[in-house]
Amino acid sequence: MRPTAGTAAACLALLLTAPSAAEPRAPGGVRTVSTLDTPGYAQALTLVGDRVYLADGDRGLRIVDVSDPAAPRSLGALDTPGFAWRVAVDQDRAYVADGSTGVHIVDVSDPAKPRGLGVFDTPNFALHVALRGRFAFVADRLAGLRVLDVSDPAAPREVGAFDTPGAAIGVALADGVAWVADGNRGLRSVDVTDPAAPRDLGSHDTPGSAVDVALAGSRVFVADRLGGIRIFDGSSPELPARLGAHARRGRFTLGVSVVEGRAFLAARTHGVTVLDVADPERPRLVVVIDTPGEAWDVAFAGGLVFVADGSAGLRILDVSDAL
Repeated sequence: MRPTAGTAAACLALLLTAPSAAEPRAPGGVRTVSTLDTPGYAQALTLVGDRVYLADGDRGLRIVDVSDPAAPRSLGALDTPGFAWRVAVDQDRAYVADGSTGVHIVDVSDPAKPRGLGVFDTPNFALHVALRGRFAFVADRLAGLRVLDVSDPAAPREVGAFDTPGAAIGVALADGVAWVADGNRGLRSVDVTDPAAPRDLGSHDTPGSAVDVALAGSRVFVADRLGGIRIFDGSSPELPARLGAHARRGRFTLGVSVVEGRAFLAARTHGVTVLDVADPERPRLVVVIDTPGEAWDVAFAGGLVFVADGSAGLRILDVSDAL
């Protein structure tokens, strides 16, 4: 694996301070199915069918075939000039939040030869992107939420913006509302019914630093770095009410995915934590899974957990016996 002490270290410093020392884990029936080393830094992933679209840090976008989870294989890649933080996928197009170089739109119709279509250089630092129709909603750190019209992928253009008071790091969409993980200003809801005129709806401060957000029905789950996971009732976006929380002292929570009443948390050097959130007011610890790298993002499907594990690449775990 290529060293990541340059670009990657600088980017990681934007979000993190040094973690506490690791403690022993209880894997509880978890089995490592496979790993795939990548040339960059596995920062985030999007699972679509039997393919993983991996934001591979300073090596851009990588597409991995996981139809056989025991033998994942790289299909193709496209290096981007910045640091690939996140990737969103809609049909044959991938949208890469590439930090200082903005959002890159990539044709992935031939996964062996992903091809750049267009770029929009956002005003600050593109960290996350979410899609709705012809619009891309970008968490652009100190420039807040930016809304792009990507109907012409060769010439994406900005149509709206909302400058959040914190640092917009994550974004998720539902029912005309953009839920923004706004760094040290917590969770913010923005009305994007009219993408050209986003407007503030409400907010809820969090004790840590909100870095990722996931939705499940009317529930909003916030990865709050040292504040662990925070769960909100989003049925009234103007007044999101806190329902529950789960935090472990000294543990970073950097990514969150929620599937079938389980929350899967990426906890950097402390691996992956799985919670039972069927009762959101009382999240219950199910299992903590060690990983050899730095878990930044996680997805779950068919009893398998897919981990973007930083310097250790892509990791696939069978957790069917642990849930």
